[in-house]
Amino acid sequence: MTRLQKLQKTFFGLGIDGMLITSMPNLRYLTGFASDEQGVASLLHAGDHAFLITDYRFGEQAQEQCAGKEMEIIVRDRAKESLGQTIQRLALGSGRARRLGFERDHISYSQWQAIAVDLALDPGGFKPLSGIVEKLRRKKEPSELEHMQKAARIADASLEQLLSKLRPGMTEREAAVALEHALMTSGSEGTAFPTIFASGPRSSRPHGMPSERQLRTGDMITIDFGAVIEGYRSDMTRTVVLGRASEQQREVYGLVKDAQKLGVDSVMAGIPCSEPATIVAEFLSKTPYARFAGDGLGHAIGLETHEKPYFTAGDDTIIEPGFVMTVEPGIYIPGWGGARIEDDIVVQAEGIEMLTQFPRDLIEIA
Repeated sequence: MTRLQKLQKTFFGLGIDGMLITSMPNLRYLTGFASDEQGVASLLHAGDHAFLITDYRFGEQAQEQCAGKEMEIIVRDRAKESLGQTIQRLALGSGRARRLGFERDHISYSQWQAIAVDLALDPGGFKPLSGIVEKLRRKKEPSELEHMQKAARIADASLEQLLSKLRPGMTEREAAVALEHALMTSGSEGTAFPTIFASGPRSSRPHGMPSERQLRTGDMITIDFGAVIEGYRSDMTRTVVLGRASEQQREVYGLVKDAQKLGVDSVMAGIPCSEPATIVAEFLSKTPYARFAGDGLGHAIGLETHEKPYFTAGDDTIIEPGFVMTVEPGIYIPGWGGARIEDDIVVQAEGIEMLTQFPRDLIEIA
């Protein structure tokens, strides 16, 4: 069964006979069409017919990337036909579909109003839906896992290159650029997300962006980054020390390392996502740094860096084989610094497979 067929199979239970897809990651998953620009294409699945709707700028690209897929490419003349009018012509006017759903999380109110006006409908005339395609994306297929494995290998190698270059006096921004250069020259399509690089006291910021701060001997440095292959991402964090680590740095890092191992060992198919998060939270709550522990344990990853489900106390999604998740506990002490270790894992029928392989022992850079 193709991905488009799997989507169509959900329609009856949702009370619809068609759906408008506007999320670019969801479009890529269903059709193969890929773009970092938002709003350049839509997928209309009406009855038994699928249409990728774009314009002259992306017509050739769509024909190439969607070759072999059971869909028709519609190159819309934006000056003569609005998106709503195209939907009217292809779905409602043709009788292919009468009850259309749309992705409420991926279209603005004003965009939907414009479509609804063209369709002579009240803005609430179609059914707003959430997370339909995202649920199909949760369990990764072998081809998806291959891309993620390659992204993880590139990240491992790129971090090794960076650590050989870190020296006192280098700025955080210079280090981040060097890491991103290593990713690109190793084959990554880009960065999975804006690179996080925070040193010294700034390492207490879980998402600290690179600054002009110069690295100093004794700094604890948190590096969070990822590679991209065919749109699929890796996400890894390592914390290192420039020079010899202090006793407290060793203590904090050791606790984070133990928490991360506990988290990874707790993940298995058939249990709720909340369980590993609760186990790690209880462990960290008994340490001297309990009030500095970060919330949550991790998240799913794939065509987007942060996907559902989450390893958090409020998420009772049952873990299934094929889920790819991050495990990333951390301790963040304002004014002092922090540490996080993050890896990507694939849930299997029995146990897990670790995608990111970079060493987890504390690294002291001479």
